[in-house]
Amino acid sequence: MNDEEPLLKKNKLPIEPTLNLSLPEDLIVSILARVSRLYYPTLSLVSKRFRSLLTSPELYQTRSLLGRTENCLYVCLRFSRTDRIPRWFMFCRRPNQILTNDTKKKKKKSSGSYVLATISIPRSPSALSLNLVAVGSKIYNIGGSIYDPTSSSVSILDCWSHTWLKGPSMQVERCRPSASFHDGKIYVTGGYKHYNPSNWIEVLDLKNETWEPLLSRAGIYRSLTFLRCHDQTYNVVVDGKLYIVGANGVAYNPKDGTWNNLGSEMDLGSSACVIENVIYCYFSEEGIKWYDTKARSWRTLNGMKKLPKFARHANVRLADYGGKMALFWDKYVASGGGRGYENRMIWCAMIALERSYRGEIWGKVEWFDAVLPNPIPKEYDFEYVGCVNV
Repeated sequence: MNDEEPLLKKNKLPIEPTLNLSLPEDLIVSILARVSRLYYPTLSLVSKRFRSLLTSPELYQTRSLLGRTENCLYVCLRFSRTDRIPRWFMFCRRPNQILTNDTKKKKKKSSGSYVLATISIPRSPSALSLNLVAVGSKIYNIGGSIYDPTSSSVSILDCWSHTWLKGPSMQVERCRPSASFHDGKIYVTGGYKHYNPSNWIEVLDLKNETWEPLLSRAGIYRSLTFLRCHDQTYNVVVDGKLYIVGANGVAYNPKDGTWNNLGSEMDLGSSACVIENVIYCYFSEEGIKWYDTKARSWRTLNGMKKLPKFARHANVRLADYGGKMALFWDKYVASGGGRGYENRMIWCAMIALERSYRGEIWGKVEWFDAVLPNPIPKEYDFEYVGCVNV
């Protein structure tokens, strides 16, 4: 079988009776393992047998052995501020998509080929972008969110089976901590109201599954005092350094334990991501910028004029998608019946990034389109956008 091409020849999926073949299950798993995971949400509609196989450990072990693992985007939304149950989606191919020469020609203008497919994840805990960090094929949910009290608990979303597992608890309880992954370890900062520099940063060693505080070293007290934000921070990893941003910014180097002050220009929010060791962030008044670590200043990402203008209060999220930028935002849509704009529609753009010989970074908009088929309530929250490898 030549990857997924035979599955795309027909517009309609086969009905269940045609699937009662006497094929060995291991052969079916071998076939499915060669299909891009972008088609799995559609294939799960074929039959209960397919749904079971698409979440089986055997399938993903086969994918790994065949070298078929790929990056996959996960999106978490909350449809109202009183709704404590998050809704999870996976970025995938649009069902019943027929690839023809005409659609390939139109792809540059507006893809229309991708959607956010709903994922059924039972007993999903509260989620918040800062608390969540992707590692391999798993997403770690650490501590309490704004909807919960402080907590030391850790939940792990297995993106093979779409089930939540219990992880090793932290040593202290936290609410809205920020988490980043680097070199086999998860670094958690902030969210700890009873300020103590000795355990303000906690580290999870994934190899032995144990938490340890980042012990105070020379400069840590001065750095955290300069940070002036002991409760809530945002952290990212760039060039092997942990950048921690509060009222000001500091950088910690795990290799030698040194700390450096960054100044007040490191203003990050939930609309930030790191792609190939570069921090990108969306600013409502200035658009998308990237942080020049040498000049210690923000610079404009060129080439974004093809994108539509975002609303002043649009929810915008950036994510690393295998070296490209996945950019999500929303637009208000009319509700009809004279009720005004009570709903929103989620849009996505895929942007290729390239650095020029002058050191500038250019973005090439490959496509953009609405990716959530139905409008959602305008009071929704964009909890998380992240990429896993499955």
